[in-house]
Amino acid sequence: MEFLNPGSLWLLLLGFIPVLLYLVRRRSKKVRVPTLVFFKTLAKEHQESAWLRRLKRWLSLAMTLLLLALAVFVLSRIVVRQDAADRYRTVVILLDRSASMSVSDGEGETRLDAAKRLLRERLQQVPEEVGVALVAYDLRPEVLQPRTTKRRELLSRLDAVETRPIAGRPAAAIETARRIAGLEPPAALWHLSDRLLDTPVEGVALHEKNLALPEVANAGITAVRLRGVPLEHARYDVFVKVANNRAAPGPAKLRLEISVGGIPSQMREIELEPGEESALTLRIQGSRDQLLRLALTTERDDFPLDDEVTLPLPEIRPILAAWIRPDESEDPYTRLALSSLQESGSFELLKGNPGAWPLTHSVDAVIFDGWLPPEWPAGLPAVVINPPDGDGLLATRRLASPIPYDGVRTGDERHPVLFRVGSGRVALAQTALYEARGLLEPLWFAGNDPVLSAGEVGGRRVVVMGFSPGLSERLPLTASFPILMGNALFWCVDPERVSGQARLHRTGELAKVSGSSIAWTSREGRGVKTRRLPLNSELVEMDRVGTWETDDGLRGSAHLLSAEESDLPALSPETAGDADYFAVGNRFAGNLKLWLLAAVAALLLLESWLFHRHAVY
Repeated sequence: MEFLNPGSLWLLLLGFIPVLLYLVRRRSKKVRVPTLVFFKTLAKEHQESAWLRRLKRWLSLAMTLLLLALAVFVLSRIVVRQDAADRYRTVVILLDRSASMSVSDGEGETRLDAAKRLLRERLQQVPEEVGVALVAYDLRPEVLQPRTTKRRELLSRLDAVETRPIAGRPAAAIETARRIAGLEPPAALWHLSDRLLDTPVEGVALHEKNLALPEVANAGITAVRLRGVPLEHARYDVFVKVANNRAAPGPAKLRLEISVGGIPSQMREIELEPGEESALTLRIQGSRDQLLRLALTTERDDFPLDDEVTLPLPEIRPILAAWIRPDESEDPYTRLALSSLQESGSFELLKGNPGAWPLTHSVDAVIFDGWLPPEWPAGLPAVVINPPDGDGLLATRRLASPIPYDGVRTGDERHPVLFRVGSGRVALAQTALYEARGLLEPLWFAGNDPVLSAGEVGGRRVVVMGFSPGLSERLPLTASFPILMGNALFWCVDPERVSGQARLHRTGELAKVSGSSIAWTSREGRGVKTRRLPLNSELVEMDRVGTWETDDGLRGSAHLLSAEESDLPALSPETAGDADYFAVGNRFAGNLKLWLLAAVAALLLLESWLFHRHAVY
């Protein structure tokens, strides 16, 4: 217990005034009256012994002094600390509002509701003179209430906090809280989440409350990627990753259902141990305007937000590429591979010689076959075949004579350029050596030299083939070479340049859109609801789960797709945080002003009842 304004305690000296008034007795005064009947009646009604009158007199004095003392204590701002270490001027509340805070317990209380309940109770024990700030965070922090001593305003902002279907990232929120705490030190930081911070916070007293449930179970979709299949029209490869949370009580049997345009297409069953994940690649067929829906079901799931992904299939237009050779003669095997890509409907080709450079048409990629320009536009990807001598973006040297190799050694067989390419049956003729002036990753080695590399050079994606398809033996006559060319072009070109207007985003990302309004479609219960919102800028935050479409036809979807958020933690004694600190201990902790004012009112009522209704004097 302490006084925040001890300078007002001198007012207690005013207590000498009622003491003197009670000690000084007035002498009786004789007055003649015409009759004593009235006074005899009063004497009968208030006939009391002398000791009782003396007791009531001193009781009245004590109540008067107590009223004066209580009033002085109110002016002196007396407070009671719940904890001796709670001597701070600022409290910054860091409240997690990410997707996992929507998990409910058996009584239907979400983790966010539990946090708000604890904060209301704990704030009652903080003196009103202590400034409190409220920072809520998910992917980004938001200062909902700057430092204030107005509790009513703070509590109204606290009540308005709701969970958002976005992954939580506390790093930026911690830095924001530290800056606010540094304005009025000493300060304390209250962090309420279902996960404890993994890094210490310097400069403030950190108190954490872990709101996770003792037992949780969740399996969710953590990653989805969609791309068109090279050489196959209207067919897509869907990469899906599903995971079971590490704190799950046991193995989970999952069922993944895939539907296209509302028609069931495939179904997969998976069994995962706690903390285990599984990746699948699915082949589907569909067309533009159809919805691809992935739905994950399991026996017990406490977090349904990551169980479904809905994505509009994109309209994949053909890649437009320019094929430039130093002479009019064409390598028949390269022409055959490019023609097969054209027939699949996924590729269009412009042919030319070095005289056509620089190009007058806008293309998605360029194929340099036996020739390299001194420079080419930044951002334009390229596939370089059999490069000549040069010292531009690529330092290359043509071999005097091709060197045949019966096989190649694979550097990274999982690279997209080698997708479905049979590297073990390749025989080729090396024609050039090259050195990357950028970040090139070797994919094939012939001897000790790389003959196939992919990476970024000068801010553009480049695939380099240091061999001649026409001089190679088994490579050009197999299906691997057309697939290799298709993979190289699809990998080089940015998917958004050819994938039409469909996009898949993680919630919380900022997406560039166009138009004046955006319509969100999401599932609510068993139905589907659409909301149309105005667009005030070209950037819109993906702040909800579902599919969206702007009024000018741009389409896409947003989903959680977060392995960290889907991995629901369970509460344990080691991760409970400062549970005792947030527990309501002393009900009288905090500023005692209201209690003292209530005591003054009670004393006044008691004095009125004792000394007026029953007439002490």
